[in-house]
Amino acid sequence: MLFRENIIFELKEKIKQNPLDIDGHKNLANYYIGSGDLNNAMICYKNILQIAPDDYQSLINLGSIYFYKKLYLEAIQCYNKASLKEPDNYASYYNLGNIYAEIENFELALVNYEKAVKISPERAEIYNALGYLYQDLDNLDEARKFYLKAIELDSVNYEYYINIANMEQLLGNNVDALMYYEKALNLNPTDEKVVLCLANTYSSLKNFDVARKYYDKALDINPAYYSAWVCKAIAYCDNNCSQEAVVFLKQAIETNPEKPNAYILLANILVDEKRFEEALLLYKTVAKILTKDPKISAFIANTYIMLDDYEQAVRYYKKAMKQAPKDNEIKLIYIEMANSYINQKMKGKK
Repeated sequence: MLFRENIIFELKEKIKQNPLDIDGHKNLANYYIGSGDLNNAMICYKNILQIAPDDYQSLINLGSIYFYKKLYLEAIQCYNKASLKEPDNYASYYNLGNIYAEIENFELALVNYEKAVKISPERAEIYNALGYLYQDLDNLDEARKFYLKAIELDSVNYEYYINIANMEQLLGNNVDALMYYEKALNLNPTDEKVVLCLANTYSSLKNFDVARKYYDKALDINPAYYSAWVCKAIAYCDNNCSQEAVVFLKQAIETNPEKPNAYILLANILVDEKRFEEALLLYKTVAKILTKDPKISAFIANTYIMLDDYEQAVRYYKKAMKQAPKDNEIKLIYIEMANSYINQKMKGKK
């Protein structure tokens, strides 16, 4: 910490000696970015732009910080200004395309990506971004074409193989997905996400033995990999190994107690095993995390029905309907359950 403060002090002292020295401000901004201090980096770039309003790279960098902070309007303004200063530089259009894709203005995203391609047709990252865009538009033939073009231009970028593999898996083309995931893994053997993708794909192909080895490998790389614990549990459940799945889900919860999926899956297993009280505790824990999710309220209500506690079931179904007033399925279940409850009460009176 003291070393960092000393460097910052020295950089600031140089700026004090020459406040108009743009390089001094850039050096300080670069140091802040390197240490993850985006707020101070943003201040530095604003200071640079007060001295040199047309500094292209500072406009791009400031826009990127705004983008990261989800301040999209400010980011767009920076990139637009940059494009006016250097209309033949692809970076401003590429970044504008990324923002418009993020806010789902696909038409403007496509316009800007196409401008970037026209200026720099050798840039693989633009074609990769176009692949993402067309995938979001459900034009998967075009998406595949652009992903493959990105790979053609940069065959050692493992992320491009992951992107096309993810798309192929969504299409159910698991064999093709495996091929691309394996290429990605060859390029980066320690990437836990690629290993997990391979595990899930083998699981989809019902090759449980190979899937299990990849789940184990992902967790060897990162024992605190929450998604790997959850996916491994699902694979074991699918292969009728629910007791092992319970152990993995408990490990997932221990790894990250703030995420809801492991609680829900574990509670579902306990319901199947008629361990309703334990399941209720888990569902209620999730309800504290997902405070406005009607499905969790419905899960709790269903579990109370299993316990023949209709009053609590009614309470939670009402809560679910408040959370999702247009969900007709919840309404129908509630009406059916309420009628059953009334009939039970009437029988009791007789």
